Amino acid sequence: MPYSYTNRHGKTHYFRAVQTKSGKYRYYVTISDEYPNLIEDIPIGFEITELPVDAKVVIRKVKPVNTTWQEKEIVHDAIKQFSAIKDFFIHSEEAYLYVYHSQFSSAGGQEESLSREEAISHYGRGIEGWMRFFTCLRFKIVDREKRLFQTERVVFLGFYGNDFHPTGVIGPIEDLAREYSQHLGRDSFFDLKPNDLPEE
Repeated sequence: MPYSYTNRHGKTHYFRAVQTKSGKYRYYVTISDEYPNLIEDIPIGFEITELPVDAKVVIRKVKPVNTTWQEKEIVHDAIKQFSAIKDFFIHSEEAYLYVYHSQFSSAGGQEESLSREEAISHYGRGIEGWMRFFTCLRFKIVDREKRLFQTERVVFLGFYGNDFHPTGVIGPIEDLAREYSQHLGRDSFFDLKPNDLPEE
Protein backbone atom coordinates (compact mmCIF):
# COMPACT_ATOMS: atom_id res chain seq x y z
CA MET A 1 0.00 0.00 0.00
CA PRO A 2 1.46 3.39 -0.96
CA TYR A 3 2.45 5.79 1.78
CA SER A 4 0.08 8.75 2.08
CA TYR A 5 -0.05 12.00 4.00
CA THR A 6 -3.13 14.14 4.58
CA ASN A 7 -2.48 17.82 5.28
CA ARG A 8 -4.51 20.20 7.40
CA HIS A 9 -6.69 21.07 4.38
CA GLY A 10 -7.81 17.44 4.24
CA LYS A 11 -6.02 16.71 0.94
CA THR A 12 -4.25 13.36 0.68
CA HIS A 13 -0.83 13.19 -0.98
CA TYR A 14 1.33 10.35 -2.33
CA PHE A 15 5.00 10.22 -3.23
CA ARG A 16 6.73 8.97 -6.37
CA ALA A 17 10.28 7.63 -6.60
CA VAL A 18 11.76 8.30 -10.04
CA GLN A 19 15.15 6.80 -10.85
CA THR A 20 17.66 9.07 -12.56
CA LYS A 21 20.24 8.05 -15.17
CA SER A 22 22.85 7.84 -12.42
CA GLY A 23 20.78 5.27 -10.55
CA LYS A 24 19.73 7.57 -7.74
CA TYR A 25 16.14 8.48 -6.94
CA ARG A 26 14.27 11.73 -6.98
CA TYR A 27 11.04 12.01 -5.07
CA TYR A 28 7.91 13.85 -6.15
CA VAL A 29 4.60 14.69 -4.51
CA THR A 30 1.34 13.81 -6.23
CA ILE A 31 -2.33 13.68 -5.32
CA SER A 32 -2.91 10.63 -7.53
CA ASP A 33 -2.53 7.06 -6.29
CA GLU A 34 -2.47 5.69 -9.85
CA TYR A 35 1.29 5.86 -10.44
CA PRO A 36 3.21 2.55 -10.42
CA ASN A 37 6.27 3.98 -8.63
CA LEU A 38 4.68 5.24 -5.41
CA ILE A 39 6.74 4.68 -2.27
CA GLU A 40 5.46 2.52 0.58
CA ASP A 41 7.87 3.87 3.19
CA ILE A 42 9.65 7.16 3.74
CA PRO A 43 13.22 6.80 2.42
CA ILE A 44 16.01 6.88 5.00
CA GLY A 45 17.27 10.42 5.47
CA PHE A 46 14.07 12.01 4.16
CA GLU A 47 10.97 13.41 5.83
CA ILE A 48 7.49 14.40 4.74
CA THR A 49 6.08 17.63 6.08
CA GLU A 50 3.69 20.41 5.21
CA LEU A 51 4.86 23.97 4.94
CA PRO A 52 3.35 26.11 7.69
CA VAL A 53 2.20 29.02 5.51
CA ASP A 54 -0.04 27.22 3.02
CA ALA A 55 0.07 23.51 4.04
CA LYS A 56 1.92 22.56 0.86
CA VAL A 57 3.25 19.02 1.29
CA VAL A 58 6.90 18.35 0.50
CA ILE A 59 9.32 15.45 0.74
CA ARG A 60 12.81 16.62 1.61
CA LYS A 61 16.00 15.66 3.36
CA VAL A 62 15.58 15.62 7.13
CA LYS A 63 16.12 18.98 8.79
CA PRO A 64 17.39 18.86 12.37
CA VAL A 65 15.17 20.08 15.20
CA ASN A 66 17.12 21.40 18.16
CA THR A 67 14.13 22.14 20.39
CA THR A 68 12.03 19.67 22.39
CA TRP A 69 8.35 18.79 22.40
CA GLN A 70 8.17 20.09 25.96
CA GLU A 71 9.52 23.49 24.88
CA LYS A 72 7.06 23.57 22.01
CA GLU A 73 4.19 22.88 24.41
CA ILE A 74 5.37 25.63 26.76
CA VAL A 75 5.17 28.18 23.94
CA HIS A 76 1.80 26.84 22.79
CA ASP A 77 0.28 27.06 26.26
CA ALA A 78 1.62 30.59 26.81
CA ILE A 79 0.24 31.84 23.48
CA LYS A 80 -3.12 30.25 24.21
CA GLN A 81 -3.31 31.73 27.70
CA PHE A 82 -1.81 35.19 27.33
CA SER A 83 -2.00 36.32 23.67
CA ALA A 84 -4.95 37.90 21.85
CA ILE A 85 -4.80 35.60 18.79
CA LYS A 86 -7.30 32.76 18.53
CA ASP A 87 -6.08 30.53 15.69
CA PHE A 88 -2.42 29.54 15.74
CA PHE A 89 0.08 26.71 15.92
CA ILE A 90 3.72 26.33 16.91
CA HIS A 91 6.15 25.14 14.24
CA SER A 92 9.56 23.81 15.26
CA GLU A 93 12.42 23.70 12.77
CA GLU A 94 16.17 23.72 13.30
CA ALA A 95 16.95 26.17 16.14
CA TYR A 96 13.55 27.89 16.16
CA LEU A 97 10.09 27.69 17.65
CA TYR A 98 7.83 29.74 15.36
CA VAL A 99 4.42 31.08 16.31
CA TYR A 100 2.17 30.94 13.23
CA HIS A 101 -1.18 32.75 13.31
CA SER A 102 -3.96 32.63 10.73
CA GLN A 103 -4.60 35.37 8.24
CA PHE A 104 -7.59 36.35 10.39
CA SER A 105 -5.32 37.36 13.26
CA SER A 106 -2.81 40.20 13.16
CA ALA A 107 0.41 40.38 15.16
CA GLY A 108 -0.29 43.91 16.34
CA GLY A 109 -4.04 43.66 16.79
CA GLN A 110 -4.85 45.89 13.81
CA GLU A 111 -7.98 43.83 13.18
CA GLU A 112 -10.24 41.67 15.28
CA SER A 113 -8.85 38.17 15.73
CA LEU A 114 -11.12 35.36 14.56
CA SER A 115 -11.12 31.81 15.82
CA ARG A 116 -11.32 28.96 13.29
CA GLU A 117 -15.02 28.57 14.03
CA GLU A 118 -15.66 32.30 13.63
CA ALA A 119 -13.79 32.39 10.32
CA ILE A 120 -15.80 29.44 9.00
CA SER A 121 -19.02 31.10 10.14
CA HIS A 122 -18.09 34.28 8.24
CA TYR A 123 -16.63 32.76 5.07
CA GLY A 124 -17.91 29.20 4.86
CA ARG A 125 -16.40 25.76 5.43
CA GLY A 126 -14.32 26.01 2.25
CA ILE A 127 -12.06 28.55 3.88
CA GLU A 128 -10.01 25.77 5.47
CA GLY A 129 -8.83 24.82 2.01
CA TRP A 130 -7.18 28.16 1.27
CA MET A 131 -6.46 29.98 4.54
CA ARG A 132 -2.83 30.89 5.20
CA PHE A 133 -0.73 31.32 8.29
CA PHE A 134 2.00 33.85 8.99
CA THR A 135 4.72 34.26 11.60
CA CYS A 136 6.00 37.39 13.30
CA LEU A 137 7.37 35.92 16.53
CA ARG A 138 9.85 33.13 17.14
CA PHE A 139 12.19 31.83 19.82
CA LYS A 140 15.72 30.78 18.93
CA ILE A 141 17.68 28.38 21.09
CA VAL A 142 21.13 29.89 21.63
CA ASP A 143 22.48 27.59 24.38
CA ARG A 144 21.54 23.95 23.93
CA GLU A 145 23.17 22.81 27.18
CA LYS A 146 21.49 25.39 29.41
CA ARG A 147 18.36 25.49 27.19
CA LEU A 148 18.39 29.27 26.81
CA PHE A 149 16.50 31.13 24.09
CA GLN A 150 16.46 34.51 22.34
CA THR A 151 13.15 36.07 21.33
CA GLU A 152 12.96 37.44 17.79
CA ARG A 153 10.18 39.48 16.16
CA VAL A 154 9.56 40.71 12.63
CA VAL A 155 10.14 44.45 12.30
CA PHE A 156 7.88 45.96 9.62
CA LEU A 157 10.21 48.73 8.57
CA GLY A 158 12.25 49.02 5.39
CA PHE A 159 15.46 49.59 7.34
CA TYR A 160 15.04 46.18 8.95
CA GLY A 161 13.97 44.44 5.77
CA ASN A 162 10.67 43.20 7.24
CA ASP A 163 12.65 40.40 8.79
CA PHE A 164 13.23 38.83 12.22
CA HIS A 165 15.38 40.73 14.71
CA PRO A 166 16.29 39.85 18.32
CA THR A 167 14.48 41.66 21.10
CA GLY A 168 15.00 41.56 24.85
CA VAL A 169 17.37 39.34 26.80
CA ILE A 170 18.27 35.66 26.59
CA GLY A 171 16.51 33.38 29.04
CA PRO A 172 14.56 30.16 29.73
CA ILE A 173 11.71 29.47 27.34
CA GLU A 174 9.19 29.49 30.20
CA ASP A 175 10.01 33.11 31.00
CA LEU A 176 10.25 34.36 27.42
CA ALA A 177 7.07 32.64 26.24
CA ARG A 178 5.03 34.19 29.02
CA GLU A 179 6.62 37.64 28.70
CA TYR A 180 6.24 37.99 24.93
CA SER A 181 3.03 36.11 24.25
CA GLN A 182 1.02 38.83 25.99
CA HIS A 183 2.01 41.26 23.22
CA LEU A 184 0.97 39.07 20.30
CA GLY A 185 -2.29 40.28 18.79
CA ARG A 186 -2.06 43.61 20.61
CA ASP A 187 -0.61 46.97 19.61
CA SER A 188 2.09 46.58 22.29
CA PHE A 189 3.76 44.15 19.85
CA PHE A 190 5.09 47.16 17.97
CA ASP A 191 6.68 48.48 21.16
CA LEU A 192 9.05 45.50 21.33
CA LYS A 193 12.24 47.23 20.28
CA PRO A 194 14.86 45.29 18.30
CA ASN A 195 18.22 44.94 20.01
CA ASP A 196 19.97 46.26 16.91
CA LEU A 197 18.07 49.55 16.95
CA PRO A 198 20.46 52.14 15.42
CA GLU A 199 21.69 54.95 17.62
CA GLU A 200 20.16 58.33 16.93
